[in-house]
Amino acid sequence: MKCLKVTGTDNLIDEFISIFSKSLQNKIVCVISEGKAWGCEVSFHGVSSALEIMQSMPPDIFLLRSGIEVIAPIVHCGSETLNDDPLLLARYNGNDTSIDSEDILAKTFNLLPQKTAEECGRCGLDCRRLAGAILRGKKREEDCFFASGGIEVKLGGRSVELGRFPADIIEGAVRGLVSSLKGYNEKEDISVTIKS
Repeated sequence: MKCLKVTGTDNLIDEFISIFSKSLQNKIVCVISEGKAWGCEVSFHGVSSALEIMQSMPPDIFLLRSGIEVIAPIVHCGSETLNDDPLLLARYNGNDTSIDSEDILAKTFNLLPQKTAEECGRCGLDCRRLAGAILRGKKREEDCFFASGGIEVKLGGRSVELGRFPADIIEGAVRGLVSSLKGYNEKEDISVTIKS
């Protein structure tokens, strides 16, 4: 899942989210904010009912509009500096032409595992430094040991971290099995749910 952190002043964040969401036609944008009572508020731009939300899952990109500590590319909405944060992807200053939504989406990558070098470090870096290196073009998302491409496995609704090898095995097995089915299109996503 792609993830972008949006920081800055509230009114500019609101403007950025609106412009960004509207410009990404045929993309589902989920906005997550911290609630006033330490809760969490989730909204989908342009979606007005719970049924529409369920039908539109999963989103193409999550926008974190809060102080949630997540290692993800940052769009800063405002004029103050961020001390050269290596995760800064873009700035929005209130001028519609100051952002290129397609470029931001293209440079935003799937959420890394959020591990320190002591917890993993298999790529030689912690997740924050790897994210910065990916944004600078010095590393690729695939350099993360847990980068599983387009494979996501959930057990009881909870995502399970996969290394590259098990992800490749699962993808190969599923594609091999469904490729002979009528209606199979190699460019379309495949979803398999096994219910207990």
